[in-house]
Amino acid sequence: MRVLFLTINLESNSTGRTYALWLLAEAEGWDSKVVAPRGEFVWGPVSSTHFASKCVVLRDEVPEDDMELLRLAREADLMIAVKPLPGAYDRAQRLQRATGTPLLLDIDDPSLEGQIPLRNPAKFAAKAVLRARTFLPLVALYRAARREANVTVSNPVLQSRWGGAIVPHARPDTGAGVAHTRSNPVVVFVGTNLAHKGVPLLRRALEQCQEVGATLVVTDKEPADAKPWESWVGRTTLDEGIELVKESDIVVLPSTPGLVFPEAQLPAKLIDAMIASRAVIVSDLAPLTWALDGSGVVVNDQSAASLARAIRSLSDPRVRQELGDRARARALSRFTIERVRPAFREACVVAAATS
Repeated sequence: MRVLFLTINLESNSTGRTYALWLLAEAEGWDSKVVAPRGEFVWGPVSSTHFASKCVVLRDEVPEDDMELLRLAREADLMIAVKPLPGAYDRAQRLQRATGTPLLLDIDDPSLEGQIPLRNPAKFAAKAVLRARTFLPLVALYRAARREANVTVSNPVLQSRWGGAIVPHARPDTGAGVAHTRSNPVVVFVGTNLAHKGVPLLRRALEQCQEVGATLVVTDKEPADAKPWESWVGRTTLDEGIELVKESDIVVLPSTPGLVFPEAQLPAKLIDAMIASRAVIVSDLAPLTWALDGSGVVVNDQSAASLARAIRSLSDPRVRQELGDRARARALSRFTIERVRPAFREACVVAAATS
């Protein structure tokens, strides 16, 4: 099968989801290409992979007038729009009308829902009036996405909203990390220090864990108030991030409940940590607890004290090893490329058969 992926910006982290789906297409032996309207470079974590050579920027505002894009769409057996957002889904819709090539919409987070206040009629009305030029096209795109016949999603929360087949982030088995032997655990957070990701909470919790000698590694730039027990190593490639995880003891995802993104997002870094047999701590959010299925520690409230207790509970390496082994077994049974391939293949074959 020939697959054309359409994503919004090669520089953005949305490319991470495109990469996960591309891995599945590669495993099927399909010929695939990735097109975006924006991006001077490929998103850092995957910029050094073979995937990057499959990516191209075609900037035309009117995709049905772009002869190269039209050629790629006509040659494809299936187009996959990664995220129901301008630059991907609307572009794919126009190409579908122009070429008749079947379309599959993939949704891995509530990025569109986050821009449309569906639960707040007053705010919705205000945006419709004050920002009509940009807001109303988003609403139209959302309504079109709701009618889309062929959909894949990354987790059950999104499936409950959009339907479609669950195709989680697929990861290769890169092996278990180092054996759990340290009594002074190394805690790692792989990702950027964005507001909804809970890094400030994690830092406060680590401050309360100094009696067990816990240290923290974060893959972002160092802040002015960095503590002696913190290592800020800057942005990393995907492979570098996985190696940091494999050398750590505890991986924490302290995502903030009550916000649009965390409540329906399943970060791929959780799956990486599970495959690496790390002890994992997460906030009580449905996608995270579904992925772990009892193989990690869940913190039920957003307090530094609760998170610190969870970290201290894992200071015993034997406890971490047992938990890490369970997490790895869960990941190998659900999130490897071989395990995810059948659902992806079926969704693509069904979509490709849709005229």
